[in-house]
Amino acid sequence: MRGDHAAIVVGVGLFKRRSQELFSIPEPAAPQSAGFRLVVSDVFVIAQRGTVVTGTVEAGVLAMGARVTIERAGRPPLTAEVAAIEMVRRTVRSAAAGDSIGLLFKGLARGEVTAGDVVRT
Repeated sequence: MRGDHAAIVVGVGLFKRRSQELFSIPEPAAPQSAGFRLVVSDVFVIAQRGTVVTGTVEAGVLAMGARVTIERAGRPPLTAEVAAIEMVRRTVRSAAAGDSIGLLFKGLARGEVTAGDVVRT
């Protein structure tokens, strides 16, 4: 009969084939060779500690103590020193592309940094 030799994969066989294809796709490498870049998603002030900005690192690597530039829409850029880096409620020494982090800056006044600003090296 016509169709007796058709290559048809159904059910679990189809899932297995598709999942093998999906998992064989290599993950793209995180762009760590580029300069550090983080778009600020939120900003808050911790009394007697400083200003914290949060976001996900889009590119590069940042170490505690690094000097960064904060680019602000319609206002001149700021420079600041990273006093601390926090990831999942733990202080870490550095952060890389893909990490969701909080950056603590001392000496920045409330309102100097807003969501959408860009932190870069």
